[in-house]
Amino acid sequence: MGELDQKEPAENLIKSLEQVYFDLREKHPERDEHWFLANTWLKRYGATEEAREKGEEWARFTASRETYQFSILEPPASIRGLALLLVAKESGGSLAKDYESELFQILEPVLRSEREGEFFDRYRERNPLTWEEIQEDKDSTYSLYWYFRGRELLPELPEGGLDELDVMEQDIQDMMGQLKEEGDW
Repeated sequence: MGELDQKEPAENLIKSLEQVYFDLREKHPERDEHWFLANTWLKRYGATEEAREKGEEWARFTASRETYQFSILEPPASIRGLALLLVAKESGGSLAKDYESELFQILEPVLRSEREGEFFDRYRERNPLTWEEIQEDKDSTYSLYWYFRGRELLPELPEGGLDELDVMEQDIQDMMGQLKEEGDW
């Protein structure tokens, strides 16, 4: 089996997510980047058994939490980064190594803005509608407002060494914290 055949499931997932994303952009041009990314995530995972069990509010919160980092990027980097992360999550890392370098390149401006304390300024600028909605929805059980407040107040994430963990099998928040500790960004 050739290398292309091994990458086919990942490439199909990437194409599928990109198609959903660009369809949402076309149908809802008034929305902002975080909305497009979160709704792309919801189209893929919003009907899973876990989402049905935990409810719509949980699914929307999870979609927003899983996608917010990429929402400060311009398309197509934003959706490409999210797609590569989801390849890593779905493949358990087996296909992720092929995309690791590209994902880190896409994440560089995100990591830099985190390190320089500018992430939330960029987020508010790039996602004004979603930011407004978050401010109004701070009393919900799954509140992105409080999640963001925690991230602003406690920007350093739990410690963990790159040697102990496969970076591609973690979520982006862990990667950002570890890279900051290593001084790579």
